[in-house]
Amino acid sequence: MTETFEVGQKVAHETRGEVEVAYGPYKSTWGAKRYVVRLSNGTEVPTAADVLAFIPESPKFAVGDTVKLTTRGSLATVEYGPFDGRDVYVVRLVEEPTDPHDVRTFTALASVMAHAPEPIKVGDRVRILHAKHAEEYHGKVGTVVSAREVWTPRGDVPHTYSVAVEGRPGSLYVARLERVTEPVPAPATYVYNDVSYELGVTYSDNDGDRWTFARHEDEIPMSTAGSFCRGSKLSDVVDDFGPLTRV
Repeated sequence: MTETFEVGQKVAHETRGEVEVAYGPYKSTWGAKRYVVRLSNGTEVPTAADVLAFIPESPKFAVGDTVKLTTRGSLATVEYGPFDGRDVYVVRLVEEPTDPHDVRTFTALASVMAHAPEPIKVGDRVRILHAKHAEEYHGKVGTVVSAREVWTPRGDVPHTYSVAVEGRPGSLYVARLERVTEPVPAPATYVYNDVSYELGVTYSDNDGDRWTFARHEDEIPMSTAGSFCRGSKLSDVVDDFGPLTRV
């Protein structure tokens, strides 16, 4: 598919190098997409769209940014730049190089630098990738409640995070996870006697006992955690111990 360019955009011409779009697109007499481009000397010439291509923009960085150097896989901090009329920066490795003869501060092109992702922090929604003795939760989404090394199982890597999974009491020790960027889904609800109840949250009954409900295969919400009568229908709990108040 032929790309569409905008007036004023810098593009690459397959034989003329970098040019600027001066007009277009428009259709030729034969119906082909064409542009008028401005050369470096100011001359404007018509050209076919299929000989033009986007010029990828180099990423931009600011002093203080933490970046990943794709040439060595290390993290570095931007100390100065850009300079020299190009996308050149002075960077300093976050950690001392293992080779004592290697320098820690040097110049690097933007083309070998990438913005480092923000570290996972408490409160982030994440997807569990590896949790020893809790493999059934791999792929599940939860919330980080601690982001420090808390447990290292024998023969495994440190489980640095503690993650709370909805519908499960307590939290899990997790070694690897990824940030979840999609929006938080709307809570599932169930209506009984014209009252809407949110599933997965905690309610208190008229005796002060607490209940949490989840939808089961028959679509009828059942209690997953409560003071007693675990597995009771939401409707029975409301009838016998209601009204329920969200905690």
